[in-house]
Amino acid sequence: MPPESGSDTDGEPPGSLDVAEPPKDVSSVGTVARRITGKAIPLYLSMLATMAGGAVTAGVLGNAATTQLAAYALVIAVFNPALMVVQGALRGSMPFISEKEGDPRALAPVVRDGLWLALVLGVLGGSLVGTAPLWGRLLGVAEPTLAALGVYPLLMGLYVVITSVKASVTVLLIGLGHNRTVLVLSLVTTALAVVLTPALVLGAGPLPAMGLNGAGVAALIDGSVTVCLSLYLSRRRTVLRGHRVGLGAPRPGGVRAIARVGLPTGSTLLIKFATLSVLALAVARTGPADAAAHQLLVVVSTFAFLAATATGQSSIPFTARAAARGDRAGARRSVLAAHLVALPVVVTSAALVWAVPGPIIGLLTDDPEVARTVTALLPVLFAVVVADATQALSGMGLLGVKNARPSMYAFAVCYGLLTLVAVPAVEAGGLPLLWTAYAVATAGLVFAQGLAFWRTSARI
Repeated sequence: MPPESGSDTDGEPPGSLDVAEPPKDVSSVGTVARRITGKAIPLYLSMLATMAGGAVTAGVLGNAATTQLAAYALVIAVFNPALMVVQGALRGSMPFISEKEGDPRALAPVVRDGLWLALVLGVLGGSLVGTAPLWGRLLGVAEPTLAALGVYPLLMGLYVVITSVKASVTVLLIGLGHNRTVLVLSLVTTALAVVLTPALVLGAGPLPAMGLNGAGVAALIDGSVTVCLSLYLSRRRTVLRGHRVGLGAPRPGGVRAIARVGLPTGSTLLIKFATLSVLALAVARTGPADAAAHQLLVVVSTFAFLAATATGQSSIPFTARAAARGDRAGARRSVLAAHLVALPVVVTSAALVWAVPGPIIGLLTDDPEVARTVTALLPVLFAVVVADATQALSGMGLLGVKNARPSMYAFAVCYGLLTLVAVPAVEAGGLPLLWTAYAVATAGLVFAQGLAFWRTSARI
């Protein structure tokens, strides 16, 4: 959705090389939890910064013409899931990276494999985004909306490729424990978005107002600058310093190995995204008040869930290193530690919203009916957020032991059933029954993900 002893730079003399700690056995869950906490905090803050940058773009485009807003929505409807699949798939390289962190010569080919996978997936996703005028016309999108697209789809298609490369570097940095560097890059990205997007969309000084095309240009400049900075820092501030990485010829076997681990993760995210879209469509049938309340519940749950995402990703290197050395107890200990770090934060965040809803909900809506609906559903929201965080941490554990397929299957079953009952649930009991079904589906994921990790880790 974000500094500690033993973090990226503690105890280092100025100008020293930013090298992650070598793998080592740990004696207690508390030790692992403290180390995961130190890595999760910068990652959590980086996620908040990224969300802030996205909010700036959405806010600026809110002042655009209606046709441009419709064109933006058309492209984003494909851009978001495409990028989600790419980023999820690239997480598959993280356990391979963590295993090789002490051997730069062995690590370099893994980095190249991840980069090739990023390029392939980025080109595929970018092609889908860039051809929005073509498939939009085939789907019957209104001509004024298609005319308003301009070169925005092409710019965002290129941005998908650039962001895919940047995502592969981000995974590298997290896998090596350089989460503070990830935070710095996110802050740079957000700063550029805050400056460039309003200037190019609305116009500033000698710059003309470019509208939607300006948003694409801003994204492309932002992505180009930060991907270059990411590549530089990954080569200068990690164990890869002094070692040639480059692109080189692809290793099909290495790329396939990462894809086998990562693509199920990307597919899992796509299933979740698609299901949430179905829920939104089902609620939209009941009227604007319920649709607005549903969206606010999703926004609140997303912010509360960020801590689990940051902690889970930070725990993957610990799980992967334990699995690589055949330490079953260590792998399980890292996942347990991740739960102990993230769940108190998630529970506290959700409980605060539940206990003192007025100030928070008041920031999101001034509609009394929407506020009442959201407030009434906060207990169910609490259950959904806590269960979602719990299952996600077990899912990150599966990624750490290089077997994310059970996560994909669990989501396909639980969220597939949720998709099937969405419309009947809304018709029978409105938003309360729909969110109750959402809570039940997420509780099923807690059981499925936990059992899958326990059985998979037993083979270590």
